[in-house]
Amino acid sequence: MPCQSCQSEYQSDFNGEIAIHVPGLKGLEKPVVFVFPKLLVCLSCGFSQFAIPEVELRQLADAESDTAAA
Repeated sequence: MPCQSCQSEYQSDFNGEIAIHVPGLKGLEKPVVFVFPKLLVCLSCGFSQFAIPEVELRQLADAESDTAAA
């Protein structure tokens, strides 16, 4: 499947480590959510994509809803 950005076939998979923070000042009180996804990186333009595992996705949704309610 070609790159969604530049249509190149020059892509590769990598292991990733990503720390996701809830935005805004209220987010400073929320814990960082760490995810370790597989990254698909276009080696022509740098466009990257990944999926957040279900457990971490729930953590983000909970943190976001707590922040929006405050």
